[in-house]
Amino acid sequence: MTTPTRRTATRIREAARRVRTIATWTLTVCSALFWVLLITIGIVGMITDGTDEKPTTQASTSPTPQPSDTGTPIQWQPAGQTCADGWPSHSIGKRGACSHHGGVVTVYESTPGNLTTRCHRYGHPKTLERARQLAGSTRNVPCDFPDSP
Repeated sequence: MTTPTRRTATRIREAARRVRTIATWTLTVCSALFWVLLITIGIVGMITDGTDEKPTTQASTSPTPQPSDTGTPIQWQPAGQTCADGWPSHSIGKRGACSHHGGVVTVYESTPGNLTTRCHRYGHPKTLERARQLAGSTRNVPCDFPDSP
C-alpha cells in the first residue's frame, strides 16, 4: 500500500507531465500558424503591386486621373544592394552585413530616365516627371509618399 504522500506526489508528477505536453503542443501549433501567416503575407505581397485600386466594371465611369497619374510611366527594376547609408560593402549576403550602416537596402534603377532610388517598391514615384521633380539636380530619387486624402 502506498502512503498518501506518495500518491499525491505521483499525481502531481502526472499532472505536470500533462501540462508540459499540452504546453508543447500549443507552442508547436502556434508556431506553425505563425509561419503559415508569415508565408501567406509574403506571397500576397509578391502578388499585389501595392495599389488599392479596385477593378472597374464597364458600366461605371472611369475615374478622373490625379495630377500624379499623368505623365510618362516609369518602371523600377532592382539594380543591386548596398548599405542604407550608401556605404559599399563586400559582405552583403552574409550575416551582419551593413549592421553599423543602417542595414542592407535594394537599389532600384528607372526605365526610362536612368535614375536610382533606395525606396521600397511602395515609395517609388509612378511617373518620370515626378521622379525628376523629387530628384532635383541629382540622379538619386527620394521616396514618394503622397498625402492620403
